[in-house]
Order: sequence, then structure tokens, then C-alpha cells
Amino acid sequence: MSVNKGLFLKRKKGIGELLAVIIVIAITIVAGLVLYSFVMGKISMFGNSAGLEIENAQITNGVIILSVKNTGSYTFSNISFQIYENGETLGSSQAMSLPSGGLAPGQSASYTGSFSSLSGTDEQPGTVYTIVITGGYGSGQTYTISTNVVAT
Repeated sequence: MSVNKGLFLKRKKGIGELLAVIIVIAITIVAGLVLYSFVMGKISMFGNSAGLEIENAQITNGVIILSVKNTGSYTFSNISFQIYENGETLGSSQAMSLPSGGLAPGQSASYTGSFSSLSGTDEQPGTVYTIVITGGYGSGQTYTISTNVVAT
């Protein structure tokens, strides 16, 4: 009886299939983490932003009340506002008082004052005024936001 010697040959020594699969999975996970780290680093560079939110804007009984909040990631070194009626400026731009060191992210600033001293005119109830707020940050960059307010 002749025996096929090929059936009894020993397997060559090497990495088992299971171990090979585990190594491939580990390499894939490490590559994924490296890629994730790289992409998140690039995204965070673009994630910095300037932002102001108008929390309150009123013109009532000759008084203007205005408050803004820094919703961005930069500190504002100055914030000012200007009042407009029908596209024409009223009075001069008014600076808001900020905390020492500027308006940091998450902080709010407010202004309360006489409408006529800012605008040079008395308020007219029912008139729509536009308030444009400009904040300065960084090296000369600005962020602008506006709102319409109906005087009461």
C-alpha cells in the first residue's frame, strides 16, 4: 500500500490565521486613531471663531438698554454700537464698557443710557431703529451684528 506523503507533511511554521487577523485589526485601529487625531487638529484650527449675541435691545421712554454676550472663542478688546433710522446714522458711535482685559468668551456686557444723548433726537414711539454692534478682537479684526428695535 502506498501512502500519499503529501497528506502527512507538516505545516510550515508561521503566523496563524487568527493572529494575522488580530494584527491587521490592530494596525487598522492605530491608523484610524492617527487619522482622527490629524483631522481633529485641523478642524480645531478652523474652530476658533468670533461671535456676539444680542441678549437684550430696547428703546423705551427715552432710554436705550443694550446687552451683548460673547459667544465666540476670542476675547473682544472693544465693542461699540451705532443707531440708524431708515439707513441714516443717528449721533455718533458709542463704546460699551467692558471688563478689564476685554470681553472673554461667555461674558456679557451691557449699556444703559439716554437715547437722545446718543442719537441727537428724541425717540419716536413705533419707529424702527437699527442698532449695529461691532466688536474688535485679535489684531484689527472685527465682528458685526445688528438688530431692529421698535421704540415704545
